[in-house]
Amino acid sequence: MTSINNIVLNEEFTKEPDNERISSECAPQVYDCFVGVSRHVAELKEFVSASASSPHPILLIGERGLRQEQVARAMHEASPTASQPFVTINTYTLSEDHLYHLLFGSSNVFKAIKQGTVFINGLVTLPSIIQQKLAALLEDLKWRLNRVEVKLPRLMISTAWNQGPINAENRIGYSLVELLRPNSFTIKPLRERSEDIAPLAAHLLNQLVHRLQLGKCELPPETLTALSAYSWERNIDELEAVLKGALAYTRPQQIDVPLLPAHIRQANFSSFPESGVDLPQIVDDFERSLIEMALRQMGGNQARAARLLGLRAQTLNMKLKRLRMHTFQAEPSDTVAQY
Repeated sequence: MTSINNIVLNEEFTKEPDNERISSECAPQVYDCFVGVSRHVAELKEFVSASASSPHPILLIGERGLRQEQVARAMHEASPTASQPFVTINTYTLSEDHLYHLLFGSSNVFKAIKQGTVFINGLVTLPSIIQQKLAALLEDLKWRLNRVEVKLPRLMISTAWNQGPINAENRIGYSLVELLRPNSFTIKPLRERSEDIAPLAAHLLNQLVHRLQLGKCELPPETLTALSAYSWERNIDELEAVLKGALAYTRPQQIDVPLLPAHIRQANFSSFPESGVDLPQIVDDFERSLIEMALRQMGGNQARAARLLGLRAQTLNMKLKRLRMHTFQAEPSDTVAQY
């Protein structure tokens, strides 16, 4: 069994960032979800360490983009069954029939691996019939785990959960969350722990330059300030995408603020520089960022994005051409079902 500290702790990324600049010359293998200096990150590590040996189902609550699968993998690798399979079932990419077959069919994943860990994401967005069957499965697991020497796969589930009024649509999901609540952890979004953004950005940049074989690259203080002040809607996924985009435009020795997307620069705009600004370019950049956000949110559907922006579809199409924007392609999910 591997200690959780051996998996996720790395002194370079748990101390306060350098006041001058953060350098990225190497890429240590550290799980992104555990990089940070906040008390919350420390509590997450403590939860993983304390829960690693427990056979009971685990619930990870948090927005998408927080790398919940990494948390589950770390818990698996620190458990007594680390040598057994770790299986991810990505509910966002699978049909209801496929999900049903994987989880409850005659040759389902629990029968196939017998021991190890099964990780399922998107609990409250699952079809109601899957939620009902999963509730029955959890009750069965609870009963069987009380028996002596029963060997079963470990179940870990992630979900984004914003509790509102209980109604017919969320009643089963609410019940599942409450059933798993005793063994759960809520991962805070980056906007609620901005002190973690600077060390996390340095870590992600390390990983990128190592993967892309780009050599040394740095994040100067003003860039770290801009990144830390921004509200990251897609959390770690979005932060990594922004850094990757900055590296794609050039091969810089450092990523300066002008290399960041317009919506991040504008979020931190408080005074005019002595050299002045290019207002038409700023307006174009802001318009482009809003269009990109709308297209991303609508999965690339231009008609729906136009409605979200209060535009006619023809007007949006004209703006795409004027701004020389390519048709948005929906991003592929970062995990696939493994079976």
